[in-house]
Amino acid sequence: MKNLSLIVLIFLAGIFRSYGQADSICAVKIGSNYYINCKRIISFQKQPVFTIENSLTKSININFDVFSENGKKVATVKHGKLVLGTIGVYKIISTENEFSLIEKATNRIICFVKKIYVEKNMRCELHVSVDMYMPSGFYFQCTPEITNVEYLNNIQGSTFANSLSVFEFN
Repeated sequence: MKNLSLIVLIFLAGIFRSYGQADSICAVKIGSNYYINCKRIISFQKQPVFTIENSLTKSININFDVFSENGKKVATVKHGKLVLGTIGVYKIISTENEFSLIEKATNRIICFVKKIYVEKNMRCELHVSVDMYMPSGFYFQCTPEITNVEYLNNIQGSTFANSLSVFEFN
């Protein structure tokens, strides 16, 4: 019985270690799937479009580009700050547990991320919603529960860990 307890303890320690050190990394939830320690969550032709440095730091460290309907880059957010684009066009709301980029003229929320602790999963999660265009003009929408990318809806509830790139748009 003592050996069984030791085996269970070693097994549990391995689970936490394999999922990206559960005490220091948040799982990113998009379209009911989880991404743990994934470098580029959304890429276009192998270039990152959307990344989250998802440690348990005080703020949500998010990087992404905003494109117009015709694929022209109109704004860039780096480390949660607008670095390209007109500040009069966009509004950023950033707290320790939430990040939003809002288009002022329409009140459209382009990106919303909420950091929560999910007791059931015993981990921090970053729940992501986006409403934005890709460089190709593809209109990408997602919430933590669903996305308009059909193949991602076919694999709902999956966990991806330690990957370089997850969504690759062309």
